[in-house]
Amino acid sequence: MNYCYNCGHITPGEPLYCNYCGRSYDVKLCPRHHANPRSADVCSQCGSRELSTPQPKVPAMWKLLAILIRLGLGLFLFYVTLSFLVAVAKTTEFQQGLVAFALLLIALWLVWSKLPDWLQDILRNFVKRKRRDDGDR
Repeated sequence: MNYCYNCGHITPGEPLYCNYCGRSYDVKLCPRHHANPRSADVCSQCGSRELSTPQPKVPAMWKLLAILIRLGLGLFLFYVTLSFLVAVAKTTEFQQGLVAFALLLIALWLVWSKLPDWLQDILRNFVKRKRRDDGDR
């Protein structure tokens, strides 16, 4: 995802330009989508002079501030989650459930390892096909 500092919209995926205002992200693009530096006047691959307008530059302090805010929020959420898990893990019901879950996982891995290779391949292909079919919807 990229945030356009020109129009304020977010474009999903790994885009080369903003879908709303048409400005490119940190590069100049020719009509054939060759990436060129911001200072280029001519495309280095095809020689075209029709280059896109890149979005405005963002000061380094704002980028650093954004990284620090993300890091701070991530560490805070990690701390809250970890403290919650430690508090829950002290109860005996959770410990018994964890042991039962671990035994179930061990049993499933043991069954999986005893299956013949050809059957494991069939099951893997089935799961891959199922994920691909679900992704098309």
